[in-house]
Amino acid sequence: MPGWIVVSLISHAFQIDEIREVTRREKIRTLIRPSEAGRLVNQILLLAEMPEALPHVRRSPDPRDDFLLGLCKAGRANWLVTGDKDDLLALERQETTRIVTAAMLADQLGIGRVP
Repeated sequence: MPGWIVVSLISHAFQIDEIREVTRREKIRTLIRPSEAGRLVNQILLLAEMPEALPHVRRSPDPRDDFLLGLCKAGRANWLVTGDKDDLLALERQETTRIVTAAMLADQLGIGRVP
């Protein structure tokens, strides 16, 4: 349908574990309460497609991010949205997946700026 954008969220147990670990850090806890972090994880688990097997990818300057590139391939993602300027964004693409910031994606989709 013209004017409609269909978005599917793709995640993985590795990413859920990373969210849980990061949101437990003292610095992050000042930005997001543990209860909010828990709700975020629960919503991702409820809404996201969760491929079980990820292809092995070795491409990111930070090997800890390679699973995200495998997730793009497994989920046939059009976009990987990240704020990781030094590593993932520098790659620009993972096969057919464009690696962008939230603001870049909003611009590409013509839906306005994301703060």
